[in-house]
Amino acid sequence: MQRREFLQTVGTTAAVTTPHVSANGANVTGSDRVTKVEPRVFFYDDGRHANPLYQFAPPMTPEDYVATVDQVVDSGVDTFIFSAGLEGGVVQYDSRVGQKWGENVDVWTHEIFYRASRNLHQIIADGHDPMQLYCDRCHEKGLWFIPTAPVCIVSADRKKYAGLGRSSDFAYRTELQVGSDDDLRAKNLARFFQPGRLNFMHAEVREERFRIFEELLTRYETDGVELDLSIDNEFGPFCRFRDVHRMAPLLTDWIDRLRTVAEQASRTQGRQKCIYVRIPAQTPDVWNSLGFEVEKWVSQPLVDGLICLSTNRPMLDQDLNLTSVVDITHGTDCRVLAGFESEFLGRSREHKATPAMIRAAATNAYDRGADGFGIGGGMWAPNGWPWPGEEYQTLRLLGHPDLLATTDKVYRALSLQQSSSKPTGLFPPTETILPHGLRVGQPLTVRLRTGDDLARWHAEGKIDQVRLRVHLVNFETGLNEVRVALNDHVLAESILRKGDLHFRVIKNAIAGPYGYLFDFHLPPELFPRRGDNLVTVTLLRRDPKLNLPVEVYDVDCSISYLIHRHFERVPLDY
Repeated sequence: MQRREFLQTVGTTAAVTTPHVSANGANVTGSDRVTKVEPRVFFYDDGRHANPLYQFAPPMTPEDYVATVDQVVDSGVDTFIFSAGLEGGVVQYDSRVGQKWGENVDVWTHEIFYRASRNLHQIIADGHDPMQLYCDRCHEKGLWFIPTAPVCIVSADRKKYAGLGRSSDFAYRTELQVGSDDDLRAKNLARFFQPGRLNFMHAEVREERFRIFEELLTRYETDGVELDLSIDNEFGPFCRFRDVHRMAPLLTDWIDRLRTVAEQASRTQGRQKCIYVRIPAQTPDVWNSLGFEVEKWVSQPLVDGLICLSTNRPMLDQDLNLTSVVDITHGTDCRVLAGFESEFLGRSREHKATPAMIRAAATNAYDRGADGFGIGGGMWAPNGWPWPGEEYQTLRLLGHPDLLATTDKVYRALSLQQSSSKPTGLFPPTETILPHGLRVGQPLTVRLRTGDDLARWHAEGKIDQVRLRVHLVNFETGLNEVRVALNDHVLAESILRKGDLHFRVIKNAIAGPYGYLFDFHLPPELFPRRGDNLVTVTLLRRDPKLNLPVEVYDVDCSISYLIHRHFERVPLDY
């Protein structure tokens, strides 16, 4: 059995065991430890938003500072990834090689950033290093601790933005910036990948970043580092496009040097030091276009794991393209972790992904071959911070594909956030995304991937219901007519319930956009298959009196399970 298949079958051995303790509970040190315990479920915290740094009034105590770590203890998370620095090069700990947030600011122009800097400098002045506090607390509570920082940093106009404190003096050096780029692709770069980003072609830029990661590996008893090749989870080249082919070997050599540092630190500290890399969930041609020699990093080997994020923004992506990373890591010790960003939903009742949507994303990731799953957005607080409770039930199952198999899920087709008009970034999706207009007689087909083995669970009597839902905009029944098909099977009116979404006042919102919800309760013979499914919507007749476009706004599949056949959760309603 291949290593990845084995891990998916039995899970990661002793995933939440502290590196100081062996799997059987015996205390071990240094060379006594030979079992490689590997992360399975990670949680990324940007150190600011859902964190005391922004939300607590100064002064702060060490106990205050580690509240974010304490929140994930025994939650199902085994790895805490903490952002050590900002996109502008300043850091959020007591670094000896980097400039701390606010160190170069006299007068502030942002109240919250000012508070964050005050908290940071106060805790350091009191004799506590935030990095050490996080490190110690994670290990005390049996969590892997992996700090991260952007490998590419960006500058800003000092005169205009100095009062934010987010850029270091080094980043303000204009001679080190990428500058304008006449490549046509440059116009699609995200907000932080503008001309002000520092050019990795310069040795000084590479060395400045190297010192930060070297410090995180050697000065602290971390369990490694994550090299964040994104800026705010967006991706772009660290130089002009025309120089990418020359930059690529420089980046590989830079990672190779860090690998040497990590191995030496591992011997010195008697602690495993992993190198994880945050990359786009894409294909080798995309990686190469950015100067990321991912295949070399895996084969040499220079990295221990790839944390893969969606390039489909701004939208909730439950189906990461993991085919290439699974292929290149096959037969190696390099792990594939799927990162989920839950910020982008923006619907009437829910702004962020629901637990059922996150479970669906995890199920798809494992079905595509991932070794682990985690929350990769900078702030995960769907119901506020600190978490009120539902979040723990969501996280608890994310490392267990077998437990996820029969949990309720909602799978969604790719759909833009409500306030967005088009995809952003270098790599927009090539498939149909929603909302999408309908024309009479012209079928619209969207892909919907599900990871559930519905035939198996139906045979065991565990399926409660499977529903396919299509949200139609500017659509009134009786005046318009559509036909919906799933995998070439036309869905009959007999299994359809229609939901009126014309100005419905619901809790905390008004349902929108206006239209109808076509809710099909699917019989077993029409259940979605495991893998890709095709939903086709055809407008047969439209109301000529309404001069607004008829659109397919959302398509989803809701699956709910019984714990056991005939075992209804609420058998009586009175």
